[in-house]
Amino acid sequence: MSPGPHSVDLAIIVNGQPTMVEANENAPLRTVVEKALHQTNTTGQGPDQWELRDASGVELPLDQKIKDFNFVPGTQLFLNLKAGVGG
Repeated sequence: MSPGPHSVDLAIIVNGQPTMVEANENAPLRTVVEKALHQTNTTGQGPDQWELRDASGVELPLDQKIKDFNFVPGTQLFLNLKAGVGG
């Protein structure tokens, strides 16, 4: 995948399943959650039931713009159901 001039490719790990997401740097981080769930066909819970963490386990604020995080291409982020949510 070749990202556009204001995009960055992020590796989102959804419950252990990796997927590459092209993210618009000017969009809020929550947009990668929606894309990753769609790309992995993870439909059991809505996007608001998930939390996104970096490799250190720090939960990332989903309303912040992607460019504010200064992610390098291929950065791995981990998307998991919030505690207490499941089916």
